[in-house]
Amino acid sequence: MDISVVIPVYNVKDYLKKAVKSLENQKIAKMEIILVDDGSKDGTDKVVDKLAREYSNVRAIHQSNSGAAAARNKGIDLSSGKYLYFMDPDDWMESDMLQKMFMAAEDNKAQLVISGFTNEYYLNKKYFSTLVQLKNNVFDQQHFRTYTPILLNNTTLAVPWNKLYLSKYIKENHLYFPQVKWDDLHFNMDAIRHIEKVVTIDNCSYHFYRTRPGSETTKVFDGRLFENRKNQFHHVLSNYRIWGLDTNADVMSLVYYYYATRMIQVIQEIASASQMNLQEKKMNLKVVLNDTLTQRALLESKSGSFVISFCFKTMKTRYVVLNLLMGKLISIVKDKLSNVFYRKRVNVMKNDE
Repeated sequence: MDISVVIPVYNVKDYLKKAVKSLENQKIAKMEIILVDDGSKDGTDKVVDKLAREYSNVRAIHQSNSGAAAARNKGIDLSSGKYLYFMDPDDWMESDMLQKMFMAAEDNKAQLVISGFTNEYYLNKKYFSTLVQLKNNVFDQQHFRTYTPILLNNTTLAVPWNKLYLSKYIKENHLYFPQVKWDDLHFNMDAIRHIEKVVTIDNCSYHFYRTRPGSETTKVFDGRLFENRKNQFHHVLSNYRIWGLDTNADVMSLVYYYYATRMIQVIQEIASASQMNLQEKKMNLKVVLNDTLTQRALLESKSGSFVISFCFKTMKTRYVVLNLLMGKLISIVKDKLSNVFYRKRVNVMKNDE
C-alpha cells in the first residue's frame, strides 16, 4: 500500500459516506481505508459495514467506546501503507489532496508533509469559509525547528488531517496518540521531536467543518480549560528545551505568543460561562491573570495586530473587571458577527515567514 488512511468514527452517520467517497476519488491507486468505529450509538456502525462491503479497499473495525486517540492508535497498528494519513469522519477533501502530499513526500524523501486547509463554518444560518495556507518549502531538521512556531500559531501543526506521515518513522519511534486533552497536538509535537526532513505545500484541499448544521448547541464551560492549556503548553515547551531553542528570543516570542492568545480564549470563555456567577468568574479570571506562565507569555510575546496588542495590554494590568469586560466583548463579537470574527482571527495569526 502507498497510503493507509485511518478514520476514527463515532456517531457521524450523516457525514461518513461523503468523507469516504472523497477518499475514493483520490488519485492514489494503492490506498487502504481503515474505519475504526468507536462504539457508535446512532447507526454509524451499520454505515461503516456497508461502506466496507461497497469498497474493496475499506476495512471495518469495531471497538467499545474508547475515544478518538484509541481509535487512531488501533488504525496505526493495523496499517500496512508506506505513509499514514488520519482523516476526521465528518470532513471531506478535494480529489488532488493525497496525490499532492504523496508526490511531495516521494520527491523529497520526506518523513512528514504538511498542507494548508479550508475551515468551513455554519453559523447563524450562514455558510462561510476561511483558508489557512502554507508556502511550498522543504526543511532540513534545524530549519524546520525554528519554523515550527509559525505552524503552531496558524494551527497547521496541531491537527493530524493535514499531514502525511512516513509509517516507518511513526512505528519505529513507537508514536501513538495519548489519552490527553488535545491529543492531536501532543502527538504531533512528539512526531516532530527528532524528525529530519519535512515538506510544506500550499494545497488547501482539505475541508474541515469547524461548525456544521445541527451542531450549534449551548456550550458548557470546561472547568479544566486553563489547567489543560497549561499542561499542553508545557509539553510544547519541552520540545524547544530539547532542541536548545528555549534561549532563542525570536523563536520563543512566537511560542509564547501562541500561549498568550490561548489565554485570551480562556478569558473569553470564563466571561461568557452561563453556569458561573459573577464572583466565580472573577475568581477564575484572577487565577489566570496572576499565573506566572500567563504573565511571562505576555511579557515575551510581540504582536503586530492592534486587537491582540490591546488584549495583551489589558491582561497585563491584571484588573479582573477590565478583563471580564474584554472577554464579554469578544463573546458578543464572536456570536453576533461570526463571519467577521473568524476572518479576523485568521488575519491575526502569525503565519508569515
